[in-house]
Amino acid sequence: MIRRRPIGPSLLALTVSIALASCAVSDPTQFYTLSRETAPRSSTAGAAIASSSVDATGSVGIGVGPVIVPGYLDRSQIVVRTGADKVEISTFNRWAEPLEDGIARVLADEISVRVPTERVVTFPWRGVVARSLQYQVVVAVLRFDGRQGGDVTLDTRWRVLAGNGSELMVRRSTVSERVEGSGYEAMIAAMARALGILGQDIAAEIRALPRGEEARR
Repeated sequence: MIRRRPIGPSLLALTVSIALASCAVSDPTQFYTLSRETAPRSSTAGAAIASSSVDATGSVGIGVGPVIVPGYLDRSQIVVRTGADKVEISTFNRWAEPLEDGIARVLADEISVRVPTERVVTFPWRGVVARSLQYQVVVAVLRFDGRQGGDVTLDTRWRVLAGNGSELMVRRSTVSERVEGSGYEAMIAAMARALGILGQDIAAEIRALPRGEEARR
C-alpha cells in the first residue's frame, strides 16, 4: 500500500499564495486606434477645399487603398523614433487593428467630408462596389512614426487611379505634426492630425479631377 504524506500547512500556504499572485497580475498592454479629428489643421490645399463649391461632387465614388506600410511598421506594436536611424518597438503599447487599416479608415473619413460624398469605401472591395468607383487612392507609406514629446512624421507616395485603372496623378506628401504632450496618447493624436492633413490634400486633388464618365476615359 502506498501512503501519501499529508500536505503541511506551510506548503499549502505557499501554494495558495502563488495561485492568488497569478490571479492578481493583469496584462499591462494598452491598445490604440487612429481616428479622424473633427477639425484637423489645414494645409494650403486643405484650406482651398473649405472655401470651394461642393455641389457637383455628391455622387462621386471613391475607393481608398490598398495602403502599403514598410516592414518596420508592419506589426501590432507601436514604433517610436529614438534617433535618425533608430527606432524602438514598444512591447506593451499596440495597435488595436492593422496599421494599414487604420490609415485607410481615417483617410476615407477625411476625404468623404472634404469632397464630400457618402460613397467612399476602403480596400478590399469587389463586385458592384468596384464597378461604381470613379477614383481609387493607392497609398505607399514611407515613414509614419514619431518621438514622444517631439514630432510625428508622415511621409507617403500616393496615386489616384481612374475607374478603368489608368493613373491620373502621382504625388509625394510629407507632413510633420508636433506631439502636444507626453505619452502614447499624445503621439497617436499627432499621427491622426497628420493623416487628416494628408486626407485634405488628396481630397483637393480629387475635387480638381473630371467627374462622372469623364473620369473613366
